[in-house]
Amino acid sequence: MTNIAVAREIIERVRGLGVVDFCICGGSRNAPLIAALGSGYSFVDERSAAFFALGRAKRDGRPVAVITTSGTAAAELLPAAVEAFYSGVPLILITADRPARFRGTAAPQSIEQVGLFGVYATTDIDRWNRRMPLHINVEFDEPLIDE
Repeated sequence: MTNIAVAREIIERVRGLGVVDFCICGGSRNAPLIAALGSGYSFVDERSAAFFALGRAKRDGRPVAVITTSGTAAAELLPAAVEAFYSGVPLILITADRPARFRGTAAPQSIEQVGLFGVYATTDIDRWNRRMPLHINVEFDEPLIDE
């Protein structure tokens, strides 16, 4: 399956969970997700995007998604994830990632993103209860835009 096809599938699945608003953070690894989405609220700072999404989800009572690139950009979502966890707010964190073969190699923008949010987010989309954050980590290989 192509990167774009995977990204489309994820975006549609997240929309199926009731997401209308997407907060997009700049980067290259998340390009397939941005291409599949088309538009959303644009942010240069991941932490700001996550707190904006948290506030929007609290206000509207429906899940809001944040899309980031790989590496430490994903880690910037943690403070908002912790707040969403303790507030019972439906926040969806979609993090683009480098392929697993880059983990532990000191490759740029490559950290241990799987399980990054620990107890503060679930990674099981099918059992997500909307009372805590959902983390969807997606690996994309080069070429990022492959259609």
